[in-house]
Amino acid sequence: MKTKHGWLVVILISSVQLALLLIAVMLLFSWFSNKTEDTVQKQVCSDNRVIAQHILNAAETANIRDVKDQNSKDVKRLCMIAQTVEMPNNGFISIVDARTGMTICPKKGETNYTDVEMSKVLLHPFGSDQGDAVPAILTDSISNKSDQREATGHIDVDGSKYFVSADYIPQLNSILVVGQQRNKLIASTVQAMDYVKRIAFGTTLLAGLACLGMFLSILNRQQVESRTVEQGLKKEVSKRERELVQTQNAVIFGLAKLAESRDNDTGEHLDRIRTYVTMLSEDLSNHIDEIDEAFIHNLALASSLHDIGKVGIPDSILLKPGRLTPEEREVMELHALIGGECLEAIQARLGNNSVFMHTAKQVAYYHHERWDGDGYPHGLSSDQIPLVARIVAVADVYDALTSKRPYKKPMSHLESRTIIVAGSGSHFDPEVVSSFLRLEDRFEVVSRSQLDLTDEDVRNEFQVLCERVKPKSDSASTS
Repeated sequence: MKTKHGWLVVILISSVQLALLLIAVMLLFSWFSNKTEDTVQKQVCSDNRVIAQHILNAAETANIRDVKDQNSKDVKRLCMIAQTVEMPNNGFISIVDARTGMTICPKKGETNYTDVEMSKVLLHPFGSDQGDAVPAILTDSISNKSDQREATGHIDVDGSKYFVSADYIPQLNSILVVGQQRNKLIASTVQAMDYVKRIAFGTTLLAGLACLGMFLSILNRQQVESRTVEQGLKKEVSKRERELVQTQNAVIFGLAKLAESRDNDTGEHLDRIRTYVTMLSEDLSNHIDEIDEAFIHNLALASSLHDIGKVGIPDSILLKPGRLTPEEREVMELHALIGGECLEAIQARLGNNSVFMHTAKQVAYYHHERWDGDGYPHGLSSDQIPLVARIVAVADVYDALTSKRPYKKPMSHLESRTIIVAGSGSHFDPEVVSSFLRLEDRFEVVSRSQLDLTDEDVRNEFQVLCERVKPKSDSASTS
């Protein structure tokens, strides 16, 4: 999810940056187009002024004076002069009567307009030496020169816009208008600008996409490297955890062995206890929801510490070859408290969230409690006794019964089984005893590994076991 969010953030930021860049390019080209148009307009108006001055000089040379009569020779000569000038960009030359606004001499060509249309653009007076009101050419602002006889700007004629220059001719009381069509002038410039704009937009877009791709590539590479590092760290952490668990297990088992070493008669007692409780836990997991894989693992390891409290019992009692007196028995029973308190102190150091230490503490404290409440050290009964302790209790008693001690011979499996079953509901949890009965064949195999097979009782017991587990078909054929 984090990776997905990282990609979305990069794409969003890059998209916003690209959009802002395209807007900036668009605004730049808009500004550049306006500046280009202004420059073209100034240049065209300057050219128009040159053409107008040429016509004025020609009219002065021809001594043209009377343009009041449309049919006069002066008007015809003036129109002829105007018509001899070739105007570029579909331009026109027009001479307008300053008093009436009527066209005196239009230039023949593509531009057609009426006197009414031309009069619409002659609105503001220039002024003259004679004081006559002379209309000015205009739709936008027009820059008048100091003598107020010349003007430049643009006009709309017949739906088209023209860049124009206008001059007042005092001797004729007329206005000379020279114009060039804006669209013709700007078209080539606009076309070039559009071409450049497309290239700029395309280049910007490609550059933005390239940057986005580069950012995504860098992000992907960083994520791959991060995942590689993370996987390496996980492997290292997993390795360290395994090493820590192995060390922990070794230390725990070492502590258990330390306690066991003070009681030489127990032999491989810890290994067998761990095997028994593992078998019982795995079987009970099919009937009790509380038991899972972690429960089984922790209990198997914690069972090794069930008698850790024996390190606090005096050797005179712990190593006594015979049966203990009631007073000595009371001292021996203290090992459950000593072990539980020791593990509780360790748990406090490690933190109360240590599931293993909690399990080990329960086993050490309560594995001598009885289902009927007559056990020690706290006299708990039935479900008050933690499940882990109830399981260890059956395993511990069974191993004690089937093991050789200085003061007794090992009991057979059948004898031990009888005692375990008799204690169901009084000494032991009936459900754990039921599990023991389901697994008794496996228990017997483990218990036999410690016995001296040369003993006559053991051989007899082994024969009984063989008879009990022999298939019915074989028994039938034998009979």
